[in-house]
Amino acid sequence: MKKPFLSLLLILIAYTAAAQKKVKVHVTFTNQYCGGARPTPEIEKEVNTPHNLHDVHLIIKGKKHCKAATDSLGNFSLPLKPGKYKFYLSYHKNDAHEANYDPTCKKMKDMSFGELTVEKGKMEYETNLHFPCNPCELPKP
Repeated sequence: MKKPFLSLLLILIAYTAAAQKKVKVHVTFTNQYCGGARPTPEIEKEVNTPHNLHDVHLIIKGKKHCKAATDSLGNFSLPLKPGKYKFYLSYHKNDAHEANYDPTCKKMKDMSFGELTVEKGKMEYETNLHFPCNPCELPKP
């Protein structure tokens, strides 16, 4: 009785694993302007221009909870089922990015910075993570 059940379970696990295809995601980031004075058009353009979010550790929560690391171009590949996923950052920070992310701020570490909807049959995605001003710091005058 146990052997047929075990065989069936292994077949189902193999089928589920085969049904999940790896999706490739290119990740960029933008920042909210956090200065005190009204930003110049150049500053507004800079904070609103997406930059590759390379060499960072992401936490992905949705139908599947997992971790991913972006490569030097801001890409990662993972087997993800169709559905919605939210992106969080780990306690690591890549100082090469001028991002508003502060891993020492608990409120910020618990915050989702972007979302991705994986569709059946689609294999490549672009997503932008947007970093707000640090809620653990006082606003700049």
